[in-house]
Amino acid sequence: MKILVIQQKMIGDVLSSSIICENIKQWNSNIKIDFIANRHTLPVIENNPYIDEIIIFEDYFRNKKLSFINFLKKQNRKKYDIIIDAYGKIESILITIFSRGKIKIGYKKWYTKLVYSILIEREIHKPKSGIQLSIINRLKLLEPIIKKNINKKLKPKIYLKNDRKKNYDFLSIKKENLLIMISAFGSSEQKSYPTDKMVILLNYLVKMHSVKLILNYMPKQNKEIINLLKKINLQTKEAIIVNKTPKSLKEYILTVSDCNAIVGNEGGAINIAKALDIPSFSIFSPQIDPDAWCSKSPKDVSVHVKDFNNQFKGFKMKKSEIKRLYESFDFNYFQKDLSNFINRLH
Repeated sequence: MKILVIQQKMIGDVLSSSIICENIKQWNSNIKIDFIANRHTLPVIENNPYIDEIIIFEDYFRNKKLSFINFLKKQNRKKYDIIIDAYGKIESILITIFSRGKIKIGYKKWYTKLVYSILIEREIHKPKSGIQLSIINRLKLLEPIIKKNINKKLKPKIYLKNDRKKNYDFLSIKKENLLIMISAFGSSEQKSYPTDKMVILLNYLVKMHSVKLILNYMPKQNKEIINLLKKINLQTKEAIIVNKTPKSLKEYILTVSDCNAIVGNEGGAINIAKALDIPSFSIFSPQIDPDAWCSKSPKDVSVHVKDFNNQFKGFKMKKSEIKRLYESFDFNYFQKDLSNFINRLH
């Protein structure tokens, strides 16, 4: 049997969908699994033992239609028993249409009835088990396939090469300090804890705890990081290991795997740390539902303005409302939670 799993775009989504492959292999190890993902996400799945072949969806396909058409034609020459579309957007729907498969599984939407042979209703309420909705809904895609009860895997993992060498610089640092990766910004301004408040958090973290910090941010956020560095105090600046800022996704994975914990904006960086079993303290943007991306775990703590603001009314809001709510989300609301988290790392 041969199965195709489609999950494009964001790193966190690709990582979450990798559990589909692990659970299929646990059910039947003889099944061959192909996985379609964007090139920039490959480091989170490239060593995954439950994926037989990674098919690269190039980022430029969106602008180069002829290249995308050629990709679809190539897929059409392949034959699968089952196709699972975990993405459910126009590009993955077209891949599903052009890929030959006896069974095609995807989420139920008004426009997908003619595409998938089996439609899956998404769960919208977090179960009492505390498992995040992004995992629950991916496991639902397996219900038509895996009929017998198995002990389902609920947490995605990133697999590092066994011969990877530890960073000896970090080992010496960690003898006297906790090494903390800082997710300095989210993927956009609306998903980033306000800089002035992040400055307060970092100054407090360094003042109250014996820590060394590594700042993680995207190259396009260089202007924002310069602004943040201007505002933090001298003690905090001295605690930052400047030359260890990761320059690529692969480098980030290796670096955060050597840290004691990660603290900061929820997003792909946090999800990667979790998949490496690194303790995390994540700050959620007001418009992101933490139930979708956070499972209950003593190692993973998350905070959201809804837990502290009685005026919070929902996750669908205008940009102006997001900014207002984030500006109201003072660090002192969760200062104690952060200190408790850091103290548990010792």
